[in-house]
Amino acid sequence: MLRSSSKLTNRFLGVALLGGVAALAALAQNGLVLRYELIELTAPEGGQSRAYSVNNTGQAVGWVQADSGKHSAQWHNRATTDLHGTVHFSLKHPLFDQDYSEAFAISNGGQIVGTARTSIECPPTFVITNAFVLRPSVLSDLATPYPGDALANLMTLGNPCQTAYDSAAIGISNSNYVVGWADRIDGVTHAFLVRPLNGTFVADLNEDLVNDLMIDLGTLAASDPVSSATAVNDAGEVTGYSYTLRGDGTGGYHAFLLTPLDNNADGFPDQWYAGAGGVNDLMTDLGTLGGVNSWGRAINNNGDVVGESDYDAPTGEHYTRAFYWSDGTMTDLGTLRDDPLHGFSAASAINDAGVIVGWAEDEERNRRAFVYRDGVMQDLNDLLYLLDEDGKRITPGITLTEARDINEDGVIVGWGTIRGSSDGSTRGFLLNPVMVDPNALEPTEPDDSNTPAPGDDDNNPPTDYSGVPDFGAPDTGDDTDPNDGTPNGGVSPISLCGASGTAMLPLTLAGLCWLRWGRRRPV
Repeated sequence: MLRSSSKLTNRFLGVALLGGVAALAALAQNGLVLRYELIELTAPEGGQSRAYSVNNTGQAVGWVQADSGKHSAQWHNRATTDLHGTVHFSLKHPLFDQDYSEAFAISNGGQIVGTARTSIECPPTFVITNAFVLRPSVLSDLATPYPGDALANLMTLGNPCQTAYDSAAIGISNSNYVVGWADRIDGVTHAFLVRPLNGTFVADLNEDLVNDLMIDLGTLAASDPVSSATAVNDAGEVTGYSYTLRGDGTGGYHAFLLTPLDNNADGFPDQWYAGAGGVNDLMTDLGTLGGVNSWGRAINNNGDVVGESDYDAPTGEHYTRAFYWSDGTMTDLGTLRDDPLHGFSAASAINDAGVIVGWAEDEERNRRAFVYRDGVMQDLNDLLYLLDEDGKRITPGITLTEARDINEDGVIVGWGTIRGSSDGSTRGFLLNPVMVDPNALEPTEPDDSNTPAPGDDDNNPPTDYSGVPDFGAPDTGDDTDPNDGTPNGGVSPISLCGASGTAMLPLTLAGLCWLRWGRRRPV
């Protein structure tokens, strides 16, 4: 396992811990060790589920399997809520009339963002997907654009009847900044940010079907055709990635950090774009670990960014690796394998205490959820503390494969493969940190059920990683998963959405191309 630089390790050791994290640190000084209580986040009808985000009150969001597709879901106090059953997100709601949605993030105030399908009459009538902001009806209806309603369609960066079809809201801060990606009228996809105005997230003053509060964040360079924002912190700093074309016609993604301007010097940012021709001078290129591509996935309130980057090993192999970026330095977090030069990994979240979660290959080259703290990466499957009524340790029902978020108390959410499933079915999880006496830990029997499910191999990054929804098969009957591919550099711009080149595209671009092929479904 690869150790981080002394800078990163010292950051973990020197940070001022607060709340539950401080309590855990104090208990650790008394000889106790950190373990996790596992709560499986089930679907109402027992189908598949995945959790993407958790806030500081322990509310988690993601999706659950429904009879006809996926539904946004929320979990709290071990209870599952199918958000399609709420008053404000019923299947007959005029904003979203299709039976499909995914929730990608939740703020401490309970604002949920994601993407959902809806039909639009141009003519003809076809189905598109749009970003949404939802506050479930059981909570306050403050800060919503419709009196008595808590659901807002954020729309796109152009008129949906003129090729600006789709969008997805991927991140939301506790100050209610919303970020994601959206189509433009010229057919390209750009990162966006929405800052609510007077409690509303949508304003269409000239009735052109464009959200006037949606800010086009641009790209790193004039030649860049695609960008996406994946996370935003409370200060309005944004991370994501921009596809950058080079002079030789090849290109690759680069992670960015966007630092907004505070022109009024009042402590609140008011400008997220500065430049010309789509180039955003407020974006900083975070570089790579030496390979072609990098993707920013999460940012904490200290401005630290995590994600994954291409890495070319000295032995010639190519991998994507989890990274931590701070103050101009990108650090390789390694993998769960003993040999630090080999293996894949990706970081998906970082809290303000600097604890990082994601997924990495283990020694058998299986994808496993990890937590990274104090310079050490650990397999979360090895840190579970589950007891039966007699106090004996028991085997969980899932193998933890991807950790997707961590809150300030160290609570982690993600998903795992259901043990014994033959098709790689997944179930969401929530891990509560607990401190236990190491003498009480009993060794468990070797578990043969960790055999990777189909698709759980070292060559595939996690599906839906960037928040690009899986729309299922097109009407041709081809059920190939468009998001099942390894990020790969050197893609010619000519073949960005070519039918023969999707397997070699970076994950998110493959998903974006899939939207263009399959989004216009006649209804």
